[in-house]
Amino acid sequence: MRGHIQAPAKPPVGSYCNIPHTELRAVIRGHKYRDQDVAEAIGMHTSTFSLKMRGHSVWRGDEIAAICEMLDIPQKDIGKLFFPQIKKGA
Repeated sequence: MRGHIQAPAKPPVGSYCNIPHTELRAVIRGHKYRDQDVAEAIGMHTSTFSLKMRGHSVWRGDEIAAICEMLDIPQKDIGKLFFPQIKKGA
C-alpha cells in the first residue's frame, strides 16, 4: 500500500509560492482596475491571473514588466509586490 505524502503546511522561507499578492491587489484597486482588467490588458486568461494572484503559479518576467508598466509601479517596489517573502539581502 502506498503512503500518503503531505505537502508542507507553509512554503519554505524565501519561496514566493503560495503567497497571496495582497499589496499588488491594493495597487490594482487603487488604479480602479479589477483583476480581469489587468489580465486582459496583459493578454492573460483571467483564471491564470487568479492563480498567480493567489500564489499558486509563478510570475514570469514579461508579465511583471507588463503589470508594472500598466500600473506605473517603480522598479524599487517590484520585490515587495511580487516577491513579498524574500527578505532584502537574502
